Amino acid sequence: MALIELRKLNKIYPNGVHALVDVDLTVQEGEFLVVIGLSGSGKSTLLRCINRLIEPTSGQILYRGQDVTHIQGKDLRQYRKKIGMIFQQFNLIKRRTVLLNVLTGALGSLPVLPSILERFPDNLRQEAMEKLRIVGLEDKWNVRVDALSGGQQQRVAIARSLMQHPEVLLADEPVASLDPATSHSVMKYLKQLNTDYGMTIICNLHFLSLVRTYGTRVVALKQGKLIFQGKPEEITQEWFKEIYGEEAEEVEIA
Repeated sequence: MALIELRKLNKIYPNGVHALVDVDLTVQEGEFLVVIGLSGSGKSTLLRCINRLIEPTSGQILYRGQDVTHIQGKDLRQYRKKIGMIFQQFNLIKRRTVLLNVLTGALGSLPVLPSILERFPDNLRQEAMEKLRIVGLEDKWNVRVDALSGGQQQRVAIARSLMQHPEVLLADEPVASLDPATSHSVMKYLKQLNTDYGMTIICNLHFLSLVRTYGTRVVALKQGKLIFQGKPEEITQEWFKEIYGEEAEEVEIA
């Protein structure tokens, strides 16, 4: 059984944009799946449909064989706990410490009053320190987030997502705002989660050099349609032109 299965998934926005067109896709447990395509091809919409941040227009989303396309309330909250997500913009509380930002990833597991007052028990604080150790930032626990580099902030975001104990981590252009060296630093930690901890990763990326280095499988979207599925090394120059256009030139991230 696939971990995630999309069947004829469509998303049409109110302005008429058909962002996803009959997308059929399966994701196996333990994969590092990379999604590529031009800006506006539907990559972010795909991830947001998977974690139900947005509602698909039609089609189905199955998780371990269960239809989660239109679940609501408690069922949706339980489902989202299994799906961690990190964004290009980090979405951190800039004036708070690294540790507090990581702890916010556990708010969903706390009773209402402690979560409002940000009273985290010792076991959660210890767990947060362990997540920081995984991403190499345990020595920054008491530093304000706005004093960190972009790459360090993204690693804090990864640690925060780990606090919800996700089975899947969705990464939406996680290195788009970072320089090449920092991009590799962040991608290496995502790969570590995949190889050392068995976490399933679905990651939107632009640069094929990163795709080839870190991905186990790649799919390509073009105008909302899934046009390629295969191994990273199977993206030939011809496929690159088909995905990105005849005038496109591949840029390497060294």
